[in-house]
Amino acid sequence: MRLAEEAQQAQLSMTSERLRNTLLSAISHDLRTPLATIVGAASSLVEQDAPLSAADQRELSLTIYEEALRMSDLCNNILDMARLDAGPITLNRQWYPLAEIIGSALHKLHKRLADRTVKTQLPEGLCWVHLDAALIEQVLVNLLENACKYTPAGSPIDISAKHTDNMLKVTVADRGLGIPAGEEEKLFAKFYRLHQEHAQSGVGLGLAIGKAIVIAHGGLIGAENRPGGGAQFFFLLPETENPPQMPSDE
Repeated sequence: MRLAEEAQQAQLSMTSERLRNTLLSAISHDLRTPLATIVGAASSLVEQDAPLSAADQRELSLTIYEEALRMSDLCNNILDMARLDAGPITLNRQWYPLAEIIGSALHKLHKRLADRTVKTQLPEGLCWVHLDAALIEQVLVNLLENACKYTPAGSPIDISAKHTDNMLKVTVADRGLGIPAGEEEKLFAKFYRLHQEHAQSGVGLGLAIGKAIVIAHGGLIGAENRPGGGAQFFFLLPETENPPQMPSDE
């Protein structure tokens, strides 16, 4: 029993060390890249030897702003994952219209989605869902960002929802290259990214965060290839309670 316990502790230490090394590797690459861009742009702005035109100054300032946002998103994902790993998630469940949550996620990403056609297909009537709206909105944001990051610029994105077997299924579908066979489950592991994605920013936590949030709601999350090309990521939330009866004028 002692040897078995020592072997288990050794395995846990190896796993922890592997995760630590992966995190450090991801941070060193994905934070260093935008930081180097910010330093380069800032140095060009403060250099007095070569005066810049107003247009050039604006372009450099915009570059600093955009790269700083990238760093902020990366740090937020790391902090979110650490908070989710720290213990059980306390959900603030309330009744919300699904369309409102989707609309809020789209509004948050309106700049990223500016060159894309986004179509939504929701159940007829007002679809009420009992959940933590802020957390589920974050799941949708992560799925939409994932679709933007790994599909051709300007390609469409479809968001749909339907009721099935006392579950609400929400799907975000794209027209990218799809998912290699056998990678569907691995996509939701911490720090995991497909081998061809190394040029993209991010530490591979967006889908893992989404999985933790959906599981906390008692749901499921998954990914599959889309008929006709592309990928579709979906999550299912249990519908265990009847929605409130709202007056018709509301």
